[in-house]
Amino acid sequence: MHKQFDELKKQLNELSETLNRFESEAVQLRIVELLFKQQDGDGLSENGSVYQAGPGAQGIEWIGDRGDILHRGRPRRGRKTAPSASGAVAALSDLLKGEFFNERRTIGDIVKRCETELGMRYKSNAFSGPLSRYAKSGVLLREKNDEGKFVYFKAPAE
Repeated sequence: MHKQFDELKKQLNELSETLNRFESEAVQLRIVELLFKQQDGDGLSENGSVYQAGPGAQGIEWIGDRGDILHRGRPRRGRKTAPSASGAVAALSDLLKGEFFNERRTIGDIVKRCETELGMRYKSNAFSGPLSRYAKSGVLLREKNDEGKFVYFKAPAE
């Protein structure tokens, strides 16, 4: 009995040295799971054994030769931003044609207007470059408001 215990202790020390070479705990756990499964007869002989997804990868399944599903990806989310064909510059030029910039507007106001009227959801940084160019070229005027944000507007008609 004592000899078996010493043999087991030696094997566990060798196993721990091998496992500690891998930095990833997930890899270490996977190796230990495979070793335990090998004792049950399933073990390493399986190609692509069943993979159970972690908390961040719900919906992913890998099943080996015995099952049908090889891979099922996580469900896709719907598009929240506008497709590239109708970009922020086009939306901004549409707003310039109208009376929107007769009042002082922040980038947040522009984003909200595009979302409500045009049905497009843009990020505010998509407008910052074009607005800066319009301000430099004189198409729009730019000032800082009381909150320290830039406001854009058309020059008053004289």
